Amino acid sequence: MGIEWFRDLSITILGFVTVAVLIFTAVLVFRLYRTIKSTLLGVNAVTKSVQETINLVQESIKPVLGIMSLIQGLHGGLQGIFKIFKKENSEGENSNE
Repeated sequence: MGIEWFRDLSITILGFVTVAVLIFTAVLVFRLYRTIKSTLLGVNAVTKSVQETINLVQESIKPVLGIMSLIQGLHGGLQGIFKIFKKENSEGENSNE
């Protein structure tokens, strides 16, 4: 057995190992692709559901926002009026003394 026989043997073994590694890597990549694809489909379904919920909440809040802004405006106006009368009363009490 000469050096040529060992060279051929090592090339053959390297070829078998390379093919095995490539097959293993291909199977791994395919499984990873299937997992990511199913995960992305689930995320898309959840995103669509969340978007529908957000739209529903926004549509139901719109009438309430108008009423709340009216109440807040009335509250701010009444506070301003009470401040004016409170200042007049305190100024009037100081001048009587």
